[in-house]
Amino acid sequence: MRLNKTTPVPNAFFDKHISDLSGSAVRVYLKIVRNLLGWRDENGNVKQRDWISHSQFEKTGLSNRSVTNAIQELLDLKLIETSDYTGVNLSSPQQRKQAKRVYYALVQDNHENSALYNEKTKENTTQNMRTTKEISLPKYSANERIPDHIRIEQIKQEQQRKQMQRDSWL
Repeated sequence: MRLNKTTPVPNAFFDKHISDLSGSAVRVYLKIVRNLLGWRDENGNVKQRDWISHSQFEKTGLSNRSVTNAIQELLDLKLIETSDYTGVNLSSPQQRKQAKRVYYALVQDNHENSALYNEKTKENTTQNMRTTKEISLPKYSANERIPDHIRIEQIKQEQQRKQMQRDSWL
């Protein structure tokens, strides 16, 4: 069963790691979880990694320095991984500062117990999806008519989502 408008957080985070982390590291980790596990494609797959800018982390109420320290804390505890677009590891603050874009990924302890594991297919359901910043939905005002082809696509997607939900009840 999938809960709408929620983001799954790996149990290991609460069970093993939360007591060892600073408040800043918890905020940064949860922002990364939201950007990765909080977005699913039409097949229910989540992102393996996402480009998250420093300014997005600062929206958690942290200073630039606190974000940098929290990211390093999470890297030291091997809860996250950072890389550039090509997948080159960016483990030091200097490397991340010089990189054009920094991509973040979660490190999973036990894949079968993670939020990425699909019980139906018995495999991890990740794929490379567009970054959160690249996802934009068209905005329509209350008085504006949505084009028919867009509305039909919305109805199809809603029906697929409902069918997937019904399938997961079995």
